[in-house]
Amino acid sequence: MDYIYLSVMGSLIGTLAIVLVSIYLYVLYHARYMVIWAISWLVLLLRNAIFDLGVLPWKESILGLTVYLILTFVFVFMIVWSTYSFVNKPLNKWWLYGAVSIFIISTVLNFLSLSLFYKLLLSVYICCLAGIWVGLTFIRNPKIPKFGRLVIGYAYILWSLLNLSFPFIGSGSLFFPWGYVLGGTLRIIIAVGTLMLFLEKARKDLIKKEIQYRRLAENAIDVIYYCQLLPKAKIEYINPSVLAVTGYSPEDYYADNKLIFKLIHPDDHSLLDNFINNLPHSIEVPLTIRLVKKDKTPLWLEQKCVPIYDEKNHLVALEGIIRDITHRKKLEQMTALFDRMSMVGSMAATVAHEIRNPMTTVRGYLQFLGKKEKYQTDKEKFELMIAELDRANNIIREYLALSHEKMVNLQKCSLNDIIEALFPLIQADANSSQVGASCDLSFIPELLLDENEIRQLLLNLVRNGIEAMQAGGDLIIRTALLESKVVLSISDQGSGIPSHVLEHLGTPFFTTKDTGTGLGLSMCYQIAHRHNASIKIDTSEQGTTFFVYFSQPTP
Repeated sequence: MDYIYLSVMGSLIGTLAIVLVSIYLYVLYHARYMVIWAISWLVLLLRNAIFDLGVLPWKESILGLTVYLILTFVFVFMIVWSTYSFVNKPLNKWWLYGAVSIFIISTVLNFLSLSLFYKLLLSVYICCLAGIWVGLTFIRNPKIPKFGRLVIGYAYILWSLLNLSFPFIGSGSLFFPWGYVLGGTLRIIIAVGTLMLFLEKARKDLIKKEIQYRRLAENAIDVIYYCQLLPKAKIEYINPSVLAVTGYSPEDYYADNKLIFKLIHPDDHSLLDNFINNLPHSIEVPLTIRLVKKDKTPLWLEQKCVPIYDEKNHLVALEGIIRDITHRKKLEQMTALFDRMSMVGSMAATVAHEIRNPMTTVRGYLQFLGKKEKYQTDKEKFELMIAELDRANNIIREYLALSHEKMVNLQKCSLNDIIEALFPLIQADANSSQVGASCDLSFIPELLLDENEIRQLLLNLVRNGIEAMQAGGDLIIRTALLESKVVLSISDQGSGIPSHVLEHLGTPFFTTKDTGTGLGLSMCYQIAHRHNASIKIDTSEQGTTFFVYFSQPTP
C-alpha cells in the first residue's frame, strides 16, 4: 500500500539525516569515529532502500537473505566500533566474536526450511542489543554533555525496543507502517541529538580552552597585551604581570589609554614614535625601549607583536608580548665592560714598558739637570715636569693593573682585618677633605682574597665616596653576612649618581672628575671579577652605596 511505502521513506529520511549529520560533523572536527558512524548508518540506509522497499525479492532467496544479514551485521559491528572510539576505549573483541558467530548461525538457518521470522530473529536481536548498549553507553558517560547524551541514549534505546517488536507484528497490521514512521522519527531525533551533543561539546571545549589560555596568559611572567588601534586606540587586554614589571595594574592601563606613553623614557620617545608611524612594517623587528617604573627606576623592555587585520585588510589591532630585559642589558653592559677592560689590558701589556723606559730616562736627566747651579732659578719648573712625569707614571701603573693576564694570590684572610688595618689611612684622608669616616663591621667568615688587590679596591671606592661629598658628610664602611654572601658596603652622603653617568660607570677612561683617569672603578670591577665577586650600586639624592658581594669558600 502507498502509506507503507511512505512510512518506509520516512524511515529512510531519518537514516539519511543521521548520515548527513555525521558527515557534517566529520568535516568540522575530523574525528575518525564520525567516518565509521556515517558508514554504519549508510550501510543501514542501503539495506532499507534495497530490501524494505521491495526492490529485490529477497525473502525467499538464500542469496538475498545472506546479503541482508551481511549488511545488518556490518551495521551492528560498525555502530559498536564507532561508539567505543567515541568514548575513547578499545573495542571489546567479544562483540566481533559474537557477531561472527550469530552471522554463521543465521546463515545456516537460511538453508533450513524455516519461516522468515526464525531466520531473521537472531540478527534482529543482536541489532537491538547493540542499539540498547549504545544508548546506555551514552547515558552513563559523564564526560559527554548531559542533555545531548540523554537525547541520543534514550532515542537509541527506544529505537532498539521498537525494532525488537517488529518480528512479532505482521506486515498487514495497522501498527506496521506506523512503526516505520516512529523508527524514522527516532532516527531524526538521534541525528538532532548528535548535532546538539557536538555543538554543546564544542561550546564546552571552547570555554575550557579559553580558560586554559586565559590562565596561561595571566600566569605568564611576560606582559601579554591586546591593543585596539581602530576605531579608537585603547588597551583591550593586558595581563597581571604588568604590575610586577611597571608598578601599574591592568586597571590603570584600562583607565588611562595614554599611560604607556607617559612611562616611556624621555630619550626613547623618538623610537616609539618611529615604531607607530611605520606600522605595520616596524613590527618586523622587535622594539627595544626604556620605561620608567612607578618607583621612578628605569627598566629595559623588548616588545614583539603581530598585526590583526579586519575583512577590509585594515590594521585594527596589535597582539604582543613585552619582556623585561633589564637584567640582560646589564649583563651585556658588563660583558662590554670586561671586553673593553680586556682590550685595555692587552694594550697595556704591549706598550706600557715602551712608554715607561723613555720616561724614566727623561725623569733622570731632569733630576740631574735640576741640581746644577745654573738651573736653580728654574727649579720650580723642573719640579713641575718631574711631578707631571710621576703623574703619567701613576696612570701607566693603573693602566697595567687592568691587564687580564694578571694572576691573583688568593689566601684565606679576614676582610674585617684588612679594613681595620687601612682605617687610619682612610680616616686621615677623610679628615683632610673635612668629612667623617666610620666603620660598622659585623662578624663574617674568612674569605679567599688577594690582600693587596682588596686594599686597592677598598681605597678606590673610599676615595670616590669622599670626593662625592661636601664638607661635613659621613662615609660608612660596613660588612655583613647576607644568606651565603659576605657583603662589603661603602656609603657616602653625596648628591647621588645621575642615570646617564650610572650607565657608563666602570667604563675605562670614563670619568666626571677634572683630574681623574677613569681607571679607578674599572680596576674595582676587574678585581671583583677576579675574586668571583659582584658590584652593585644603590644611589639616590641622599647618597650612594657601593655593595661588593663575595661568595663564601666551600668547606
